[in-house]
Amino acid sequence: MQRKKYLYIYLAFVAVCLLVTGYRCAERTEVTEEESYGITSDDTIEVNEGTKVESTFKLTGDTLQGISVKFQTKKVFQKERLKAKLFDAVTGELLAEDSVALKYERIQNKDGGSFIYFNLPVNGRKDKNVRLALTLDGSGFVYPSLVISKKQINSSYLIIDGEGSESKLVFKTRYYMGTSNNAAKVIGSSIVVIAFGTVLFLFVFLGGGWEEEAAKKNRILIVADSVNEYAVILMKRYGRFIKVILLFGFLCFYILYVYKYGVSNAVREEGYFFLKKMYAVLGALVLLAAALIYYVCSIKRLAMEKMFVPIALSLGTLFCLVIGVDTVPDEPSHIDTAYALSNEFMGIPESGKPGYIYKRIEDIDSGAEKRQSLGADNYKWMYEKLFCAAEDASLAECAVRSNLGNGGKIYYVPQAVGISIGRILNLGLLPAIMLGRFFSLLCYIVLVYFAVKIIPVGKLSLLFVAILPISLQQAASVSYDGMINGISFLYLAFSVYIIYSDRRLRFLDVSAIAFTGSLLATVKGGVYIPLCLMPLMIFWRRKNVLKKERYCAVFLTGLFVLAFVTGRFADILSRFATVQGTKTGGAENQEIYTFGYLISHPVRAVGLYTNTVHKQGDLQLRNLLGGNLAWRDVNIDWYIVILILLLILLSCIRQNKETYIPRNDKIFMGLLAFGTFCFVELSMLLAWTPVKLNYITGAQGRYFLPFFLLVLLCLRNSFFTIRRNIERQMILCFGVIDIIVVLQVVLKVLE
Repeated sequence: MQRKKYLYIYLAFVAVCLLVTGYRCAERTEVTEEESYGITSDDTIEVNEGTKVESTFKLTGDTLQGISVKFQTKKVFQKERLKAKLFDAVTGELLAEDSVALKYERIQNKDGGSFIYFNLPVNGRKDKNVRLALTLDGSGFVYPSLVISKKQINSSYLIIDGEGSESKLVFKTRYYMGTSNNAAKVIGSSIVVIAFGTVLFLFVFLGGGWEEEAAKKNRILIVADSVNEYAVILMKRYGRFIKVILLFGFLCFYILYVYKYGVSNAVREEGYFFLKKMYAVLGALVLLAAALIYYVCSIKRLAMEKMFVPIALSLGTLFCLVIGVDTVPDEPSHIDTAYALSNEFMGIPESGKPGYIYKRIEDIDSGAEKRQSLGADNYKWMYEKLFCAAEDASLAECAVRSNLGNGGKIYYVPQAVGISIGRILNLGLLPAIMLGRFFSLLCYIVLVYFAVKIIPVGKLSLLFVAILPISLQQAASVSYDGMINGISFLYLAFSVYIIYSDRRLRFLDVSAIAFTGSLLATVKGGVYIPLCLMPLMIFWRRKNVLKKERYCAVFLTGLFVLAFVTGRFADILSRFATVQGTKTGGAENQEIYTFGYLISHPVRAVGLYTNTVHKQGDLQLRNLLGGNLAWRDVNIDWYIVILILLLILLSCIRQNKETYIPRNDKIFMGLLAFGTFCFVELSMLLAWTPVKLNYITGAQGRYFLPFFLLVLLCLRNSFFTIRRNIERQMILCFGVIDIIVVLQVVLKVLE
């Protein structure tokens, strides 16, 4: 009967997928084609009331929809508008015109630049020369700067106030090419979803344990259907072989799918022939990682903490390769910070200039800012530089950005060690940074290994949080987030251990909690200080608690508060003393909120939080689960995010004989998690959110990883329980999903 339920669920799943596929195949989408003209940003033209910028070019299609022109600005526009007119270059006939309000956009924290789109429809003018004229519409206080280029793909001619220029205007034309239903792509995606669901169903439906359970109840021979009986016998003999064929058949299909719709298109349309070799290597590594995960989960059946090491190492390596250097949030500044610490390790003296350090001339990387958006050019750079030795190891002063204000040097020790080894071996910039990434991943794995081993309840939930795509991305980068997450997981594991273990407190337990908790209390402005109240649960949770154990709990809590006050007291006082209207910040360098304003307007403060959950909650949850990778510009499909969420929720179901967490404990842990959430949002409210917004901006889901485990512990209950141990199957499924995410990153980047 139980097997029939799973069969009905699977059939319903397939039916829903087919209905959605049919509906999406019936939809028709507009197909457009873009033609680029200027392709680099070499200079700008400031457009004021008297400036007239014109560009003459030839239309390459019959149905022009509009034109996108690139502009930059360092100030926020008020009510300025830019007007575009399109003329026939021969007759002077006005073909179309549009006026668009200018909007300041900061792209990925890199620059204040964007494309503005003008709706300029023109039909039946293919191969005709036209002239685009841009002027400021009405008086303004902020003038836009149009971007011009020395290089171009298609021919155009730039005129500024009646005078010709050798440079070219950076713009794109968009042509209407008809409609398409994208049936092939929709069907391909549906096949992927159904195939994955089928593999998951067969692992559960035909997995080991059904026959043994039925035999105990003397029902295995009472089978009305002879086909079903034959299937049981077949699975006994060839079950593992069938699982392997299904798993690797699905992965091979998905690898070929990504090649067809990602790599092949990029090679054909852009000429990136190197991608074939890179993707062949990646495909082999993906299959090796899948084989390793299957081996430790289904064949070797290791303990959970031992399974974590090869799984995290293989998946982390894949993420390190597909998430290019400099594309992780703020990684260029993290690289500078780790490099400065590497100088200390190698005995290189400090620079006499504030904000400067010594770097090898080889390592002065002027292209880091341009590589922050993950694309094929990032992969090309990695392909060309990954195995290069340093050409010039002489030192020169270089301006850098430090992140030590948010975290201490200890969070950069692994990265600095890796970079130092790369420099000693005379490796180039990229291989040295990759070594720094690899050492960061290794340190993260060690921390989480002990955390999973120690924690007495919620092992599976902790393991899933540790191998979330966003967790592995940050761990396999030079960012300090991997160290912060690893330390927080270890701290929570020790805290839960001393609370729910029957053993008396040991010196090692207290020392580990004191060390990790003190680090957690001071990092990122002390936003994680509520987590440091966990030891207080000893007072009511431990049976026959000794007086010295109570003293230890008080001592640990006092130590964390002291570390927080010592490290952040001056900063907190300065924030309290700040007068509203005197502080600016955020992406647009506008007036931001202050403590005084929030205290005097409590209703407004509550409204900011509620609006944040309403307007930003889905984005933050998506980022937390790994739906937005790289610099949050690689969006993983929602069905993958939903599968990750479902597996994490399944990990919260308590198994038989597992430690039960009482309601009072859940309430306390829930309050700590909620307090930490409020502190994280408050930090972004006071440092990043302009007063013109009615919600908090700047907070990312990855900031919630250090306390996500507490939320999952609160979700555990005795209403649902799992009688059959399916942890290894769930871990295998989660590992396969991570591999799919890796392949999806490549697809989304090249698509």
